[in-house]
Amino acid sequence: MTPSRRETLQWMIAAAALPLARWTPPAMAGEAAAPFQTVADWPASVPSLPATKGYGRDPDLMDPKVPWPLTLTKPQRATVDLLGDMILPADDVSPGAGQLGVGAFIDEWISAPYPAQQADRARIVGGLMWLDAQAQALHRRAFTGLDVGQRSAMLDALCTAAPAGAMEKPVAFMDRLRGLFVLGFYSLPEGKKDMGYVGETPVEGPYPGPTPEALAHLSQLLGTLKLTPA
Repeated sequence: MTPSRRETLQWMIAAAALPLARWTPPAMAGEAAAPFQTVADWPASVPSLPATKGYGRDPDLMDPKVPWPLTLTKPQRATVDLLGDMILPADDVSPGAGQLGVGAFIDEWISAPYPAQQADRARIVGGLMWLDAQAQALHRRAFTGLDVGQRSAMLDALCTAAPAGAMEKPVAFMDRLRGLFVLGFYSLPEGKKDMGYVGETPVEGPYPGPTPEALAHLSQLLGTLKLTPA
């Protein structure tokens, strides 16, 4: 699914206000993955952002303009969509992040001409270039041409908790890409449904108060902070 630029611009602006926008997931320390015997060089540079203007300090969300060109090439977007379905795959509740078009959100995000988004642009575009170079070094194919097992092995190797040397930038790329997928996915209705978020719901009659589960959770938090209920 590919939403329109109008939709992705609204999506990006709304998501930028969420605390998740400043979150980078920690390295995922799972089972030890086989390290690469050969590690491709990190790209020396990425294509420059074309000269463009931002949307100013008071964007019109009801009639958003598209002030900047998108960054990702068609093959890069295909790689991002593929990665989305690997990082947040489909389950019984919702489609995968790639299927939902979160790649369009990421493309919009890294194309915005602001310092935080431009730092992400260098990391994501550089990472996609590196991923193809690494796939070529290992299997003589682009990443999207690998079979499921080969792609999974590459991603597992990028989830190491303690990257060193030539693996530091590729692992930082994957950490940030996961964060952007989480930000885009969980700001969609499908993502909110996936985590069971129901939002504000009206309650008929007298307010019954918090549930026992909510009170137990609050009590646990207060205990952690060494506080007592007022």
